[in-house]
Amino acid sequence: MGLDVVELVMEIEEAFGISLPDDRAGKMLTVGDVYEFILEKTADTTLKSSTCLTAAAFYQLRRHLRSLGLPHSKVRPKTKLERAIPLLGRRSYWLTLSSRMDLQFPRLGRPSWLALVNCMLVAIVVSASFLGFAQQGVLVGIFAAVVSGVICSAILMFLTSPFAIYPASNCVTIRDLVTNLVAINYNTLATRYSTRNPTDVWTALQLIVVEQLGVDRNAVVPHARFIQDLGAD
Repeated sequence: MGLDVVELVMEIEEAFGISLPDDRAGKMLTVGDVYEFILEKTADTTLKSSTCLTAAAFYQLRRHLRSLGLPHSKVRPKTKLERAIPLLGRRSYWLTLSSRMDLQFPRLGRPSWLALVNCMLVAIVVSASFLGFAQQGVLVGIFAAVVSGVICSAILMFLTSPFAIYPASNCVTIRDLVTNLVAINYNTLATRYSTRNPTDVWTALQLIVVEQLGVDRNAVVPHARFIQDLGAD
C-alpha cells in the first residue's frame, strides 16, 4: 500500500468516523469498493433521509455569514466567494466562521506567484548550503542542504501565512464551499443532524479523493481504480 493510499485511508477514516482494516483496504481497488464499505459500516444510520446535509450546512453557513454583516443578496449557492467574502479580512472571516460553526474549513492558499517565489528561495538556500558544505564531504553537503531546506520552508510558510487568502480551485462559489464543508466534516455533520444520506456519502468521498490524489472530480467515478486510473502510488 503506497503512501498516497495510506493518507487517503486516514482521511476517509477521520471524515466518516470509521476504521478501515489494512487487510480489507488492500482489497479495495476502486472508489466504488470504498463507497460500499462506508455504507456497510454506517448501515445503522445511513438512510434515505429527507434531511440533506448539504442543505443543512448551507443554511448554517448562510446564517453565520449574515451575522458577520453580509447582505442577503450575497449569500446564495451560486455566489462567488470573492464577492461574498472580500479579500481584505478574508482570513479573519474564515477563522471566525470555522470557530462559530465548529467545523473545519478548507485551507486557504497563497497566490501562485508567491508559491513560485518561495520555491526559488528554498532552491537558492539549498544550493548554497550544499556548495558551502560539500567540501567537507558529499554526505555532509546533502545533510546541510536538507536541513536548511526544511528550515527555510518552515520560515517562509510562517512569514507568508497572512497571504494565504485564496480558496482552492474547487472552492469558487458558496455552493462549492458547502460541498467541501460536508466532505471535510461529514461525520461531525451527520452526528449533529442525526442523519447519513447515501448521496452525501458519495459526494464527501469524491471530494476527499480529489483533495488527496489531486485528480479531476469527473474522474472519480465508482469504477475508477485508485492506482491504474487515478494515479495513486
